[in-house]
Amino acid sequence: MKKPNPLLAAMGKGAEPRQAEAGKPDPVVPERVAGKRSAQKHLGAYFDKGDPLLERVAILRARLDMTNSELIEHALDELWKRHEAGRAFGD
Repeated sequence: MKKPNPLLAAMGKGAEPRQAEAGKPDPVVPERVAGKRSAQKHLGAYFDKGDPLLERVAILRARLDMTNSELIEHALDELWKRHEAGRAFGD
């Protein structure tokens, strides 16, 4: 038997009967269904609240009408192109 909670008793809320004891069947827990992100990998970063980079990201997000994910993808594509160009010219 479950031990009574003194806080709930002081609030006038006694222990609630369990569903099985009340004659109700246990709730059915749905199986976890693969969502749209199941085939994706999270990539993110944390910045200090006063970091000017956060303001730059917000401005770019508004000007370019992109989400954070789209901005990160665009920035990484540009960085990759610059890196590959540097390798092509021996930099």
